[in-house]
Formats: sequence, C-alpha cells, structure tokens
Amino acid sequence: MTYDFYSSWDGKTGENSPLYSDGNAYLSVDYAMNYWKSNGAPAEKLLVGFPTYGHNFILQNPSNTALGAPTSGPGPAGPYTKEAGLLAYYEICTFLDSGATQAWDAPQDVPYAYKGNEWVGYDNIKSFNIKADWLKKNNYAGAMVWTIDLDDFTGSFCKQGKYPLITTLKNALGLQSSSASQGFLAFPAGQSVRGEESRKRGQGRAEQAVPQGIT
Repeated sequence: MTYDFYSSWDGKTGENSPLYSDGNAYLSVDYAMNYWKSNGAPAEKLLVGFPTYGHNFILQNPSNTALGAPTSGPGPAGPYTKEAGLLAYYEICTFLDSGATQAWDAPQDVPYAYKGNEWVGYDNIKSFNIKADWLKKNNYAGAMVWTIDLDDFTGSFCKQGKYPLITTLKNALGLQSSSASQGFLAFPAGQSVRGEESRKRGQGRAEQAVPQGIT
C-alpha cells in the first residue's frame, strides 16, 4: 500500500504517493518496496500500490504553495466522494479545469496542484508511466490499484478516455485487455487474476491486484 504517505493530519503539504523521497527517506514508494525486499520478501512476489486519488489540504498561507507548506486541515470534500481531504482523480481533473496551477515535483516524480488556499498531491498519467517503468526495472510482480471507481471511469471529466490511469498502467505493463468496469483486469494467456473486494473509509471500493504480465 504505497500511498497515504501524507494527509491532512500531518499539518503540512505532502505527496500522497511519491516514487522517491524528498527530505524524509521513509515516505516513498521506492523506500517502502525496498524495505520489504531487503528484509527477505522476493521482488517477484511483491505488488506495488498505485492510487487513483489524491489528498488535498487547506493552506495556512495561500501564497506559500510549496511542498511542506503549513496547512490548517483537510481540503474540501469532492462533490462525489464527499470526504474531506480526499479527491478522486476525476475530481482532481475538475479542480485543474477550474484554473488550478499544475506543478511537477521532480525529485519525487509526481504532480501537485493548487488554487487559492487549496493544495492537492496526486498521481497522473505521467507519474503512472514513470512508476510502471520503475516497477519493471526492479522486477516486482506487478501492481495493485486503489481503486477502480476513483479513476475517471466515464472518461467525461479528464477527457483522457475511460479509466485513463488504469489503462496507462495496463499498457505500461504489457497487458492485453481490461474490463475494469466489471471489477477485474484480463491478462495474456497463462497469467492469473488475483483480486478482492475491500472496504475503505466506510465506502465499498474495489482493490485490484494486477500481475505484471511481463516476461
């Protein structure tokens, strides 16, 4: 579960799922996965978590939009997810379309955005591709997506097609086809599908384990 590294309880802005660390060596995808591997878990049995949501914050000072900027609490709830401090990817696209400034966090290889006193750290197509390449180079087993329904499942918000993040991940890992709307992903012959229905924050959301499919 390589996400939720920063949220409103931290009192400062931070990335939800940074690939690399920036100041705190423990809070990154790279560190978390290497921790398991260095303690004896085989890389070929480890799945990397990919979030299709971000965490938003209220800035104490709207003119300070940097990483680590002081915050006063969670950002406003999205119109659909209705949970303060969390936005689905499709809600983030709406935030971006409203005039938010987009920025790229180069040291951590993930984006963030801000407008007024609201700040959000999230993942997008670019960061998913970078993480997928890193996953393959490190010979991890595959990816787990949290969650199917937080991606732009209609394709109408982000204008990037249906399930833009999951589709990006599928393509990057060499998978052939998907049926994400039914709660699973399909793989090349000989590959198995491992999935389970989970509940998080009182809402039913599907968690998906995605074998890499790369030989």
